[in-house]
Amino acid sequence: AAVSAVAAAPADDEDPAPSGNGGISGPIGALVFLGINIVKMLLRTVFLTGNFKFNLDNNRKGTIRSACFLLTFTIVHVAGNFVGMIKGPLEANGEGYFFDRLAWTGGFGIWKEGPLGMSVVELYLAAALFLHVSVALKRSWDISLNYTVGTGRWNMLLSGLTILFFLTIHLADIRFSTKMTYTMLRPPTYFVAFPGVLEGRVFYETDESIPLARVRDIYSREVALFKDVGTSMLYTVCIVVFWAHMLIGWKKLVPADAMQIPKDHVRIVTWLGWVASTAIVSMYLSVVWFTYFSPIQQVEHVA
Repeated sequence: AAVSAVAAAPADDEDPAPSGNGGISGPIGALVFLGINIVKMLLRTVFLTGNFKFNLDNNRKGTIRSACFLLTFTIVHVAGNFVGMIKGPLEANGEGYFFDRLAWTGGFGIWKEGPLGMSVVELYLAAALFLHVSVALKRSWDISLNYTVGTGRWNMLLSGLTILFFLTIHLADIRFSTKMTYTMLRPPTYFVAFPGVLEGRVFYETDESIPLARVRDIYSREVALFKDVGTSMLYTVCIVVFWAHMLIGWKKLVPADAMQIPKDHVRIVTWLGWVASTAIVSMYLSVVWFTYFSPIQQVEHVA
C-alpha cells in the first residue's frame, strides 16, 4: 500500500488526446496517428520538454519524448546489427565504419578524442538517454518509492536500472573496448553502397578502384564476446528485461496526452508497439545466438 502522502506528478501540459478515431478509422488510422505523433516526439526530443529550467522536475514528457527517440534509434541499430552479422564481417565492419565516418560532426570538428569526439548522433543519443534516465529517476523518487515493490510500481525502475547496467557493459564491450582490432575494407563513397542494396550489400563496396580504409573489426569483437556462453546468457537476460521494459513502458506511453493518439486507436497502437518491441528483441537475441552457433569467419587484421 502507498503511504498517505504521495508526491503528485505534474500534468503533461498537453491538450487531452482526441476522442474517437481522429477522422481515420481502423488500423490505417492507428498507423497514421502513430507515425505523425512519433515524428512530433522526435522533433521535440530533448530541448523542448520543459524539464530543465532552474531545477529538474518529474514531468513525464521528458521520458515520453526521449523514449520515442531511443526506440527509433534502437530499431535502426538492431536492424544494422542483424543484417551485419547475418551477412558477415564486411557488412558488420562496414556498418561500424558508417558511424565512425560521422565522428567529425562531434566536438565542432575541434575535439577528436574523449566524449566530445563522438559524432553528433552519439552526442544527441547521450543527451536523450541522460534526459530519459534523469527524469525517470526523479519520477521514481517522487512517486514509485512511496509504494511497496509488490504493487508493481517499481517495475519500470528496476528494469530501467538493469538496462542501464547492461548499456554500461555493452558500451565497454564494443564502443569503448580496449581489445578492438582493425581490418581493411572499401567503404562506399556516399556512405551507402547503392549498387549493392538489392543484393543485401549496404556498407561496403567490391569495386577495386575504391581505396581501402582501416576500420574497426567489430565482427571479430562480437565473435569473441558471444562465443562465450556466460556473456551470451548475460546479454540474453538483459535483453529480455529490456523487452519487458518496452512492453510496460509502451502501454503507459500510448494513452498519454503528450502522444495525442485518438482514444479509439489506443488499443491498436499499443499492440503495434508490442509487436515492434518483440521484433526488436528477437533480432537482438538472434545476433547473440547466431554468432554463438555459427562458424567463425576469419578476418585479416592490420595494425
